[in-house]
This record gives sequence, C-alpha cells and structure tokens, in this order.
Amino acid sequence: WKNTFFQYDRDRSGTVEPHELHAAVQSWGYNLSPQALDVIVKRYSNNFRISFDDFISIAVRLRLLTDQFRRRDTTQTGYANLGYDEFIRITMYC
Repeated sequence: WKNTFFQYDRDRSGTVEPHELHAAVQSWGYNLSPQALDVIVKRYSNNFRISFDDFISIAVRLRLLTDQFRRRDTTQTGYANLGYDEFIRITMYC
C-alpha cells in the first residue's frame, strides 16, 4: 500500500487527489462506482486531499469489508443477503 501511495502521489505533496485514489483502488482490483468513491473521498479527505494515513485506512477498510462481503456472496455474483443486525456488526467492526 505504501508503494501504491507513492506511485499515485505524483506531485510528492504527501497526499493523493480523488482521481489518483480512483486509479489506486482500481490497481488493487476493486471496481467501485463513482458514487462509492465519492463517499470514500468525503469521509477520508481534507479539502479533497487524502493523506497517507487515511489512504492506508481506506485500503484496510476496503479489504476487510470486501472479505466479509465475499464470505456472504456464496454464488460469487456480487450480491449477498444479510440482515440489518449483521450489516451493522460488519460495518461497525471493519
């Protein structure tokens, strides 16, 4: 993740911009909608700049949430059934 951050922090500002985050997330194999990426940027950026620490937080959270989702997507179709309580436990834990 560290190498990815520095690869996309092309101006060496110590932050990445939303379009750079999008490219980094794609390089990890995630295919997120623009709306999902917008939510991530709103949560983790400061003036649309994402720090190294927040970049790592995004990477960790994406991995944990994806792992939890894949366990429940038994048919590997991109859909999973889960109840509200389970959803809360997953999202609050990760």
